[in-house]
Amino acid sequence: MSAPSPRPRVAVVFGGRSAEHSISCISAGSVIAALDPDKYDVVPIGIARDGSWVLEDPATNRLELGPGGALPSVRSETAVQLVPGATAELVVTDAADVPRVLGDVDVVFPVMHGPFGQDGTLQGLLEMAGVRYVGAGVLSSAVGTDKIHMKRLFEAAGLPVLPYVTVTPRDWARDEAGVRHRIADLGLPVFVKPARAGSSFGISRVDDLADLDAALEEARRHDPKVVVEAAAVGAREVECGVLAGRGPTTTAPARSPRSA
Repeated sequence: MSAPSPRPRVAVVFGGRSAEHSISCISAGSVIAALDPDKYDVVPIGIARDGSWVLEDPATNRLELGPGGALPSVRSETAVQLVPGATAELVVTDAADVPRVLGDVDVVFPVMHGPFGQDGTLQGLLEMAGVRYVGAGVLSSAVGTDKIHMKRLFEAAGLPVLPYVTVTPRDWARDEAGVRHRIADLGLPVFVKPARAGSSFGISRVDDLADLDAALEEARRHDPKVVVEAAAVGAREVECGVLAGRGPTTTAPARSPRSA
């Protein structure tokens, strides 16, 4: 009787340098809790706020809201790195220790929010290293994170989008009055958002144009490029996941990660 095949090794990567670091930690806790330990060998990899990669505590309660709503963060001091090759390996790289291999990684599961992770940067790093990963690829991650480019692609495909105004530092410096006029033409209320951040921080509802400057300043704290959208009155918000089909069978290049 043949020995059972080993469990796939999944590196769940979370945290990061964006303002949504803690939101990413909470999402990762949910993903780790949902991965059946009888089917998957899960390795939690946190990216600290300074960008360092560390081996995190596998206990998911570390990645939940704490007492009084305290937000979680990556805190481990055990540094690791992904070493590319025929198979990606996790290696502990603490200065005081002899580097030790933790084992091959079959796939990386990015659970990142905002810049430096959700926007195609981490996906590009994994592509260059030849590491398989879950989720959208570089282009779709980058476009999906930039609300303005996403709207433009939707419009090009003939999909309806809410009226909006893009506010860049250059536009504001060149024609502040014109930008204010275009925003006023959207009607009230409007929603002011950082263009390349998630949906957790920097978003304001403006019911009076006297409050516009404060809302723009809050959005600029997270991204210099801002989008101002008209409100959708009486509309229902529906969220859904979009998964690519398997498509025709092809032979991928030997080192291509081909995101799952």
